Amino acid sequence: MFTYELQRRLAPHGTTVAVAAHPGMSSTELNRNAPAAFRLPTAWLGSLVTQTPTMGALPTLHPATDPAVLGGQYYGPAGRFEIMGHPRPVTSCPESYDVAVQRRLWTFSQDLTGVTFPVAAPASGAAVTA
Repeated sequence: MFTYELQRRLAPHGTTVAVAAHPGMSSTELNRNAPAAFRLPTAWLGSLVTQTPTMGALPTLHPATDPAVLGGQYYGPAGRFEIMGHPRPVTSCPESYDVAVQRRLWTFSQDLTGVTFPVAAPASGAAVTA
């Protein structure tokens, strides 16, 4: 949601490459701090439902390095349920396209962090769609 708002704010200035990504499920050490109820099923299923850390990094690396990527896109693994696979543009949940909520998140983020971003919201309020 933050990325969609960032894209909308940057586009009038000629910057059109704000993108987001998720790694799917990767076999990393991040899971060791998860609640036990989550660790057990992932440990048991192992490589059946996870991919290597290298493959998990691709959904972030691809949009960062591919000049054909469009601003406002969201990348994730291409496999079933976006858990594993090579990166491709994916669709975020319908709620993430709510412009009013995106703007509230933007304002809340600035208030919470004390960081003011020097890009104003465009007057039109046009939605960003991937």
